[in-house]
Amino acid sequence: MPELESDSDAPPNRRKDFEAHLVALLDAKHSRQGEGSYKPRDAQDVAERLGYLIDAYGVPGKAQNVRRMGGGASKEQFVFELVDETTGLAERLVLRMDPLEGIVETCRTREAQVIRAIAGAVPAPDVAFVDSDGRHMGQPAMITRFVRGDTKPRDAVSGPSGVGIIIGERASAALIPQYLNNLVAIHGFDFSAADLSTYAVPRAGTKDAALWQLNLWVRVLEDDQIEASPLLTYAACWLREHAPVCAVPALLHGDYRLGNFMFDEDTLEMTAILDWELAHIGDFHEDVAYSLEPLFCSRGSQGELLIGSMMRVDAFLDGYTRRSGRSIDRATLHWYQVLNSFKLSVMNFASGTRAARDGTNHQSAFLGFLAACHVGLSCTLCRLLEGEQA
Repeated sequence: MPELESDSDAPPNRRKDFEAHLVALLDAKHSRQGEGSYKPRDAQDVAERLGYLIDAYGVPGKAQNVRRMGGGASKEQFVFELVDETTGLAERLVLRMDPLEGIVETCRTREAQVIRAIAGAVPAPDVAFVDSDGRHMGQPAMITRFVRGDTKPRDAVSGPSGVGIIIGERASAALIPQYLNNLVAIHGFDFSAADLSTYAVPRAGTKDAALWQLNLWVRVLEDDQIEASPLLTYAACWLREHAPVCAVPALLHGDYRLGNFMFDEDTLEMTAILDWELAHIGDFHEDVAYSLEPLFCSRGSQGELLIGSMMRVDAFLDGYTRRSGRSIDRATLHWYQVLNSFKLSVMNFASGTRAARDGTNHQSAFLGFLAACHVGLSCTLCRLLEGEQA
């Protein structure tokens, strides 16, 4: 009889071979799939639940003028005033609350931790309250203080989630250095001294950073896909075969792009970097590659790709390396371009489509519309797999 393999010799369970906090998050999501649809919250219900949350924090105030905000492909968003019952002063706050499912499954505790940690290093919203398990709001939620600014010039048009924004030359000249400096600051942040207890750090000098991300998004694809995609199956195999080593892990934003930062159009100062829900610790090439995704770029007069609708690819890469002192490995950058394209396809083709079909999101029709992005993402993914590089 052959000997049984020891635990150390057994092949890893890739469905659980990434950050433990995210494994538990996806386990919980998978266990509740098929349990029913989601009913969008109305302002009255939100106001009542905000009262429970505010009381639990011991704050002498009440929520007034609750109203839904536009934007957001995965979270319900509301703005409201918190009125101090002692002084009568009002403060404007923003609520982001999970539906049952969306294009991405993330954690409000984790997002709040990284925003609080990064405060002062880059402009970010100030976290006021967190309802980690939805005990008060009914679903997990995070509340931040309102930040003035916009994601596009006042006269600009755009598609959903920041897609298609045109920044323009005047604003670009002022925003380009801020865009680059903030990205460098995030990657240079000393996360070892911060309270990031829900985060795990991949081992330096290994493939952990790459494989944790790959295993995470393959798991999401397996759990959420409605029909098989030969392209995504092939891409996952290619990614596993070519996974790069990460020399020194860095803090990553995870969704650093046009539409996820706000600026004051009068002063042209960035006022906040938004949507930290995909933040993690990994290879800096991943964030750099994410800005190269054509979906989040515009085209110049000669058809050239404009990063953040502001600068050419070479200017972006050169600007990043000069400011950070880091060397960009083109093969590693290309790998992360493929990973990001794969990840975005999984969000739209699998998670978003399932949520739309099952009615587990407050914007099911919108998620159905976003599924069409899979066509363009598939074209990008094919070109990248054929060897096209930035």
